[in-house]
Amino acid sequence: MKTAIQIAKIRAVVLYIMQSFTQGVDYIKLFKILYFAQQDHLVKYGKVIVEDSFRALKHGPVPAYTYKALQIAEGKPLDGNFDEFLSDIEVRDKKVYTSAVPDMDYISGANKRCLDAAIAKYKDTDPYDLSDLSHDSAWEEAMTRIQDDPQKNFITIIDIARAGKATKDMVDYIREKQIVKNALS
Repeated sequence: MKTAIQIAKIRAVVLYIMQSFTQGVDYIKLFKILYFAQQDHLVKYGKVIVEDSFRALKHGPVPAYTYKALQIAEGKPLDGNFDEFLSDIEVRDKKVYTSAVPDMDYISGANKRCLDAAIAKYKDTDPYDLSDLSHDSAWEEAMTRIQDDPQKNFITIIDIARAGKATKDMVDYIREKQIVKNALS
């Protein structure tokens, strides 16, 4: 279960990305920009931008919490209260629109650099080309696990970092942080 701070951070990051798409943005582009920014941040800083688990789906990695929220905004009858997250966010035909601005208190300078780089690099890329680009080794690992158990479609942050060409030292750092986090929870 996500904390209020984690949810506020995910919302701020989604709104930050959406600022670059005044005419709305489709799911695939939004999700892939978030994925590639998250990957870049892991490679450079050993930390995630958002605490949103990525799942391997047909068109590549999808942030689970964000996707569920947007499905609810579409009107799908799913469980969960996403009212605050979805405030001033509208979904029409798998395209997301908003006039809301992000709360920049949740976005660090490092977050901003990685988000800006992903937005600049992928903003004008066709969504299906982005989908293909996101079919990296992390996605492939999860797709292999799905063949054994459909519930194992999660993509680990270590797999994401490795797919982004993180150094062995950075992967070890991420692993150590995960071990400590799990021990404390």
